[in-house]
Amino acid sequence: MSSISRASATALLNSVQRGLSPVELIHVPHANWPLPRSRPLVPRETQRSLQISVLDSSFNPPTLAHLALANAPRPSIGGEVGGEYDAKIYLLSVRNADKTLKPTDASYIQRLEMMLLLAQDSKSSAEVAIGIVDEPTFVGKASKLLAFLQQRLSGLALAPPRPELTFLLGLDTLERLLAPRYYGASPSDPDAETKMFASLHQFFSPEHDNARVVCARRASSSSTEAATLKLGERFLSDERIVLIDIGEAEQSYSSTAVRDALGRRDDHSWKALVSPGVREYISKAMLYTESATMVE
Repeated sequence: MSSISRASATALLNSVQRGLSPVELIHVPHANWPLPRSRPLVPRETQRSLQISVLDSSFNPPTLAHLALANAPRPSIGGEVGGEYDAKIYLLSVRNADKTLKPTDASYIQRLEMMLLLAQDSKSSAEVAIGIVDEPTFVGKASKLLAFLQQRLSGLALAPPRPELTFLLGLDTLERLLAPRYYGASPSDPDAETKMFASLHQFFSPEHDNARVVCARRASSSSTEAATLKLGERFLSDERIVLIDIGEAEQSYSSTAVRDALGRRDDHSWKALVSPGVREYISKAMLYTESATMVE
């Protein structure tokens, strides 16, 4: 797998941040992505949907929990048999509803480089693309990504299959997806919950974006988790949201734990939470410390 050109990645990042492009791909595994690498589509295949997983995160840094979620097979839903996704994309959101860059954080270019290193450790690295989007909401991301993929596919095949997106999330991100405060005109908007369900109907409905969410369970439950699952009960019962286990150890890993350990110069505990390539990258750039090498 090739490395990322920092000059090219910076230009594409600027294009997205300035609103000139809704989505940009920093890396694609092959020219036909998200279609098969070399095998042409047969007529039967052009009639089915193209199952694409979207690992959407701030990747600050990517951890083994991200990798376990990315490697998880597509769950069996309804009458559909699960298995592998047709293609995968690791998507960096350069605008987050909650998070802003801190002085010791990895730059976006550094995160993209670590995302590529994570993809190299993926079970299906040959099908993983790396992309960026400047959109804080999942409803907005789904709409932009679908339009982008449909346009890309139209240039790759005469009768391309329809892309269907499955967003891979941790439970903390699911909590934001199902939080009414992100959908109202203000934090005190009395119609926020109604607006949330209207937006999520567009996101999940087969007549609109037709997206799904696969969410990793946490190591331990909490009252916040219970409230989140209660709010999303209708989507869980319809299997538009599916909960999975990614491993007893991995479900307790977090990017915050890595950053905190590095911040207090605990050079031992964080290394078990990331893949070898990411571990070497963090050490070399001295990320998340006052001596960090920032890449713009």
